[in-house]
Amino acid sequence: LSHTIRRVTPSDAADIADMIHGLAEFERAPDQCTVTETQITAALFAAAPTVFGHVAEVDGEVAGMALWFLSFSTWDGVAGIYLEDLFVRNRFAVAALPARCLRPSRPNASTTATPDCRGRC
Repeated sequence: LSHTIRRVTPSDAADIADMIHGLAEFERAPDQCTVTETQITAALFAAAPTVFGHVAEVDGEVAGMALWFLSFSTWDGVAGIYLEDLFVRNRFAVAALPARCLRPSRPNASTTATPDCRGRC
């Protein structure tokens, strides 16, 4: 299987919302998840986004996602990222895909969003 990890695009919003609902089902809390595709689009693609993400594609199909946001440690005085969700659809849970979803987040956060992560990203 051929896979790619890339930054999310507006066309991924429906898949992301679907995977978030899939995560809620996995956590046995589907009724508590009310997020919509519109909310995902607004959060990820606003002028000042509140969340960032990457998707994993397998043979051109969105197979998983990593959603994260910027954080700050008041105790350490350093910026970092907080991984909110890492989700891979069941049929794609092979080839260490969850771990690969994390790799793009680290360099992106440390070079563009938070230049001084000090190994915490």
